Amino acid sequence: MHNTKTKIIAALSGGVDSSVAASIYLEKGFEVIGVTLKMKSCDDTKEKTKSCCGLDDNIQARSVAKKLGIPHYFLDVRKDFKEKILKYAWNEYKTARTPNPCILCNYYLKFGELFDLAKNIDAIGIITGHYAILRRDKNSNVKLFKGFDDNKNQAYFLSALTQEQLNHSYMPLGNFTKTEVRKIATKLELPNSKKQESQDACFGYRGETFSETLSRTFNSPYIPGNIVTENGKIVGRHNGIHNFTIGQRKGLGVALGKPAYVIKIDSKSNIITVSTNPSLLFADKFTATKLNWLDFPCDQLECEVQTRYRQTPIKAVVTKTGEFQANVKLLTPSRAITPGQALAIYKGEQLIAGGWIDKIL
Repeated sequence: MHNTKTKIIAALSGGVDSSVAASIYLEKGFEVIGVTLKMKSCDDTKEKTKSCCGLDDNIQARSVAKKLGIPHYFLDVRKDFKEKILKYAWNEYKTARTPNPCILCNYYLKFGELFDLAKNIDAIGIITGHYAILRRDKNSNVKLFKGFDDNKNQAYFLSALTQEQLNHSYMPLGNFTKTEVRKIATKLELPNSKKQESQDACFGYRGETFSETLSRTFNSPYIPGNIVTENGKIVGRHNGIHNFTIGQRKGLGVALGKPAYVIKIDSKSNIITVSTNPSLLFADKFTATKLNWLDFPCDQLECEVQTRYRQTPIKAVVTKTGEFQANVKLLTPSRAITPGQALAIYKGEQLIAGGWIDKIL
């Protein structure tokens, strides 16, 4: 695809990855239009500035577009960000699940509303800075593969995307390392070439956890409860189950003589169960729901699964139990499998399905 003046949207986040991705398609001769999603108001000085949709990033995105000589616009998605992403995250926290809002943000906003904009202006699709590889066949079916850089493999965060979304997406960084991308940015003298990556949530306030911010945003008060051992002995109190996740060790506020870990969160009784026995965190069976079957060839398959980001995929047998449900049997038990987290399913380097961890069996 080297058509001159073929229109395409570059999703500019303000980071170096999306900026370099845009420059690659500009060099190919495309008519590149930079668009930045406006997810929150930038006039609130309490908000974190090192976030993927903060004021600093918006300024960086505009500066990059100016340097590249491309038009730049903001797309206001604040309403959907709150209703579809933040509200979902809060509902998960308050029902004893740990959400992964980034994956739904990709589905609804970055590859949702931005994709709709592309269609409305007759653009062929969107460019992003994800480290993943897309391979199209002659029938326009798209296969999604891990990126070359193991430290930046982001296929996990794309596991909810549909074939249609992938077919109109372009990810030129899949064969690059982060070091190589920075070198390109430096050569192009991009203003964000040395910008460090943010580890903050995309929505939050200084001095608060993401879940605390959500609780306040939706005016949902904390409900205190007991912290107990696996034998039912009360060893402490907590100020809301939304502050805890399976496998958590720090910030429990209990002293048991040994490191204690959260092994269960019960939203009905409002009880947090902890244990000093880390073996209780391991499991090898769970159910998954809302499956997105990208290229899953049969009803049962030995493959590899990833239950959290930066985890090395582990061998498993995935069995379909319904149109959007599956049972997962790990060949080796894994630690702290957490309901609410995303599940990515691979066959080798290819991501063949994605879904959400539901219940530990």
